[in-house]
This record gives sequence, C-alpha cells and structure tokens, in this order.
Amino acid sequence: MNQPVREALPTPAGWLVAPARDFCLFFIRDPKSVMVAPTVLTQLWYCTEQGIPTQLKNTRRLDYESAHETWNELLSNDWELVEHQINDAAA
Repeated sequence: MNQPVREALPTPAGWLVAPARDFCLFFIRDPKSVMVAPTVLTQLWYCTEQGIPTQLKNTRRLDYESAHETWNELLSNDWELVEHQINDAAA
C-alpha cells in the first residue's frame, strides 16, 4: 500500500530590506522543523544603504502562520525583496 507523499509547505524565504535601508530581515525555513508544521527562522540585521547586512541584531523562530503574516505585512509596508549573499565579514 502506498502512503501519500506529503509535500513541504512553501515558507517565506529570502532577504527583505526596510524602506529606510537601515535594517534587513532574513527568512529561512528551520531545517529541524517538520514538513507539515514548518517553523521559520528570522534574522534581523543592520545593513548598508545598498541593503548588505553588516551586523546581526537578533534571531527569532516563528511558526508558519506568523512567518507568512510578517512577510506579507512587511512587503505591504514597502520592504523590498533583495537577492544577495550574507556579508562574509559580518558572518
């Protein structure tokens, strides 16, 4: 008998930069969380005007619903999705 394969829920992932370009928030799925109830880690970073993270301010673990709510709220408040790597000097 074949068991149905459960797929991982899509979680918010990536870098959001504040409109004032002073903070950026990194979302990543917690690799230790289960697929059916994923948790998301967020890291709030100080950043340059170019949106490059320079220093970690704090880290939080959010449940799936809270992560989506935060992600969507930030995007609706003019936070910008950017793509870049973590600043090696800061990490």
